[in-house]
Amino acid sequence: MSFGVTLLGTGTPAPDPNRAGASYLFRVGDFRFMIDCGPGALLRLGQAGANAAEIDHLFITHFHLDHWADLGPFLVRRWIGGNRTPLNLLGPAGLQNLVDNILVLHRQDIDYRRKIRTEPVEPPKIYVTEIEEGFVFEHQGLTVAPFDVTHYPIEQPFGYRVEAAGHKIVLSGDTCPNENLIQNAQNADVLIHECVEYGVWTATDIRSDHMQYAHTPPEELGRIAAKAQARLCVTTHMLSASVPANLHQQIRRHFAGPIAIGQDLLTL
Repeated sequence: MSFGVTLLGTGTPAPDPNRAGASYLFRVGDFRFMIDCGPGALLRLGQAGANAAEIDHLFITHFHLDHWADLGPFLVRRWIGGNRTPLNLLGPAGLQNLVDNILVLHRQDIDYRRKIRTEPVEPPKIYVTEIEEGFVFEHQGLTVAPFDVTHYPIEQPFGYRVEAAGHKIVLSGDTCPNENLIQNAQNADVLIHECVEYGVWTATDIRSDHMQYAHTPPEELGRIAAKAQARLCVTTHMLSASVPANLHQQIRRHFAGPIAIGQDLLTL
């Protein structure tokens, strides 16, 4: 059974023509699902040779806009594409409230599109499951498990541990260095981890102590990958001003294994 992931978006909230917002497409045999659906994810999904109508399950790490902004367009595109089954959406507490507001936002557009259909069509539906650490989604040998990370001031941010075909891919979500992540990432075949270089951060109106409680710099990522004994360390959630060679050099100070500086549409 084939098992892999495509990085649809590896950027941050700052607009970047080269990096869409956070989103990841997983393929396990003929089953496809996504984690996060940030701005630009729908475009990247098409560029990856997939489309929203093929996807029935989507997981959310947390509620920063760069991780869910394309959820509404994704839902409508999936419905226009002919998938009339409910979308299974899973994520932290508060997800139902987010979905309710998204449906209100897109209601007028959906109503217009229903009027031009040749037969009566029900509006798109979403089955929401609010989850917590300890929950495990299972499907034909695949497991997807959320685990708690630390991303101040978010109440319940998740990373995800995805296992299939005897292999493990771990996605950090947004987090500062976190022991729980290291435990969940032990011996991961692929560790996809955020990598925010503090020195190139340009925001001037954010508290100076915020970064250490919310994000992971590249040198610390090297320590995390080494402690987890990851077989491949892949960066994501990178600032536009970061230079890939510099990120690689800083990670290498503590991690001797293979490193890949993530790019949109990189498939592993």
